[in-house]
Amino acid sequence: MFEWIKRFGFLALATIAAFLLTFSLGVSLGIMDKPPARHIAAVIGELKDLKTNWKAYFADTPTQHLRLRTHAGDGVVVSKPENMQPGVTFVSGLFGDVLGFRLYAADGAMLHQWPINFFNVAPDEMKHKFHALIHGSHLYENGDVVANFDGRGVVRFDVCGNILWRNNDKSHHSVFIDDSGAIWTPTLAEKQDDPLYSPLPFVFDSIAEFDPATGQKLSEFNLFEVLLKSDQFGLAQRHDDQLGDVFHLNDVEVLSDEMASAFPMFEPGDILASSRNLHQLWVVDGKNHTLKWSFSGPMLGQHDPDFQPDGKITVLDNRVSVPASAGNGFLGNRGGSRIVEIDPATRNWTTLYRTDERNKFYTQYRGKHQVLENGNILIAETDAGRAFEVTPDGSVVWSLINGWDETRVAWLVGANRYPPPYGAIAEANCG
Repeated sequence: MFEWIKRFGFLALATIAAFLLTFSLGVSLGIMDKPPARHIAAVIGELKDLKTNWKAYFADTPTQHLRLRTHAGDGVVVSKPENMQPGVTFVSGLFGDVLGFRLYAADGAMLHQWPINFFNVAPDEMKHKFHALIHGSHLYENGDVVANFDGRGVVRFDVCGNILWRNNDKSHHSVFIDDSGAIWTPTLAEKQDDPLYSPLPFVFDSIAEFDPATGQKLSEFNLFEVLLKSDQFGLAQRHDDQLGDVFHLNDVEVLSDEMASAFPMFEPGDILASSRNLHQLWVVDGKNHTLKWSFSGPMLGQHDPDFQPDGKITVLDNRVSVPASAGNGFLGNRGGSRIVEIDPATRNWTTLYRTDERNKFYTQYRGKHQVLENGNILIAETDAGRAFEVTPDGSVVWSLINGWDETRVAWLVGANRYPPPYGAIAEANCG
């Protein structure tokens, strides 16, 4: 009985608190003269979490990380090394009941699994045993990994899973390493008040830079400040149901010295940012944090925009719609996801890759892509539990399916191809 109370006491208290809060809402509003939105949102948030993740609370099932299986097979089901970009593939996601990281060879051999489980990194901060998420991550050649412990902070650990440092700066989503080695991520921000934008409190994300050796925050700025300085409020039309997450920043990338000449309208250090909720891409001046460029139109709920050496920007356009199901061919109602290429100078765009009769591709809310040196594209189709590599003509030359059971797959949150020398990580002796 004590163990049950220990595990589920938070849930019971949260449920009771939700009813009490709803009951007392009218009284509190009358006495405190507060708008109801923030109180109601707190109640609804807890009830939605319970509805979605009740099996995680009560049945030891990581429901947040599981989706309906849309592809047959398990493990590496396609491998054509002669058509692939050489190297090893670093993936992150849920493997069984472990939230972690693996390294694969082209033939599907698992070269290394880091002995760390992000479900165990901060048990005192979790509502239930699966209340954790990885988004962005970066692999160093010595086997160290930097990853976003989503919404909590950045973690750096070594090839044997030993945590070297962890901060608590509420970073989330992507991880990017700039020319100096500094780590850049989105961060959660506090509620803001500005009647020019909204009569109710609202939240815009921030962008932060961290020291790779210590995890110490080096700099940070808020995207609402960018909007104020740039006097372009029309880019962030107010939606009262999204005031708690206006921008939903899911990616940041810093323009490198090497690529800057391909982007004459930008400068080294300028920052590319992706807003899922606004369906927009921004480029922010890296020095004065004003808005230099923005783009919208073709994308819906996009992820992972990247500067490319030819002066283009590529992005995974989720084309968010209804969940994948047999009834819609596992493609939602917009024909699946796609990879889009944008010319920031002309604002013209084209589709580099999309679903076809050979390969169904749809990830509703998450995903990443990497344009490889040989022209192939490596895609993390997160919500389908798959990573795959396609050639410019759309042929699948590598595919990894992360099955969880016969009917479900587990999220593959990220997939990146690293050069062949990274394969030496497999030789690590972790005892």
